[in-house]
Amino acid sequence: MRKIKYFIIPAGLFLLVCGIFLSVSGGNVQAQLVFHHAFYNSTGETIMSMVTTWGEGTLYSLVLIALIFDRRWKMVFPLLTGAALSTVLVAFLKKVIFAPSPRPLAVLDQVELLITDDAGIPMQFAFPSGHTTTAFVLFTMLALFTTRKVIQLTLAVCAILVGLSRVYLMAHWFTDIIAGALLGMAIAVLSEWLWRGYQQKNPPLSARADSKFR
Repeated sequence: MRKIKYFIIPAGLFLLVCGIFLSVSGGNVQAQLVFHHAFYNSTGETIMSMVTTWGEGTLYSLVLIALIFDRRWKMVFPLLTGAALSTVLVAFLKKVIFAPSPRPLAVLDQVELLITDDAGIPMQFAFPSGHTTTAFVLFTMLALFTTRKVIQLTLAVCAILVGLSRVYLMAHWFTDIIAGALLGMAIAVLSEWLWRGYQQKNPPLSARADSKFR
């Protein structure tokens, strides 16, 4: 974890603040309403609607394609592993373990909300947030392959914004994005560790050939 401390520290602080906010507010419902009434507006909705797409498969796929074209296999295979693990685990948790887990719009009184268009926002299978999980898998993985502080911080901010966008758009509770962030980071670290272990046990043919002449 030390090599991505400039990602982990802001991400950890974000989760800590979310936890404190939940505790002080008195739970998911009150935290959601306080956050909603404090920050929601049409401009924010437009911005967050764009930010939330960073947690969808499109950006993940584009990054993978770019890495494949650049032949950065040490990044491609962990990302593929992370995508597979997150897809399976999130679906299992949502549809089996925590189903039906109602989302904000299924619980909150519409009279209390400022949102004007709730079309397309799902009502069930909230926990954990799939968008947040995907974003944290992607951005944590990218942070694992860079030592530049500014890039790690930028990646952390991007992941955090995706999580906040899910609450902002009334698609998830704070507990959903906390779980998604933790799950995403764990999957990214595990995927990178598995691939590194595989490489150590199965070095490239060129490396094996070199070792014979030493």
